[in-house]
Amino acid sequence: MHAIYARVSTDEQARTGYSLQDQVNQCRKKLLSLGLSNIKEYIDDGYSGEFLDRPALSRLRDDLRAGLIKTVMVYDPDRLSRNLTNQLIIADEIEKYGAKLEFITGSYDASPEGRLFFSIRGAIAEFEKEKIRERSLRGKRAKVLSGKPLFGRDPYGYICDRDTGQYVI
Repeated sequence: MHAIYARVSTDEQARTGYSLQDQVNQCRKKLLSLGLSNIKEYIDDGYSGEFLDRPALSRLRDDLRAGLIKTVMVYDPDRLSRNLTNQLIIADEIEKYGAKLEFITGSYDASPEGRLFFSIRGAIAEFEKEKIRERSLRGKRAKVLSGKPLFGRDPYGYICDRDTGQYVI
């Protein structure tokens, strides 16, 4: 059997976005172009790539341990994880259980050079995740310090005075 792993980080992306379905479509197309059928999808819709504890990823890892998977197709390494250590753990598990790891956005091979390139890309993904977090927190902090409410909707039972930025019961 051949596996597709796809992930988006938020419930909003899972509900209204197109990325998840596009990841799956691109992976399926690539597997079929390689003459590989008998494809099973493992989709984590709304789970952060920061942690390994994700339902579909756990099922994929179980199926790898059981020797059911020959190929794991993923759109990009950052879909596996945005944490370099976790990317390396998953890649090592895939190889350990005799499966091949493939990406749409670039090739991966288990050579020392391939592992180095994979590690560099993983480090960049981790850096990018931290920069996104930093910018987001900075923006939220600035909004609060300027007296504006952080949330788009007023909490139940309160009205926000937009001039003062205060909630009124």
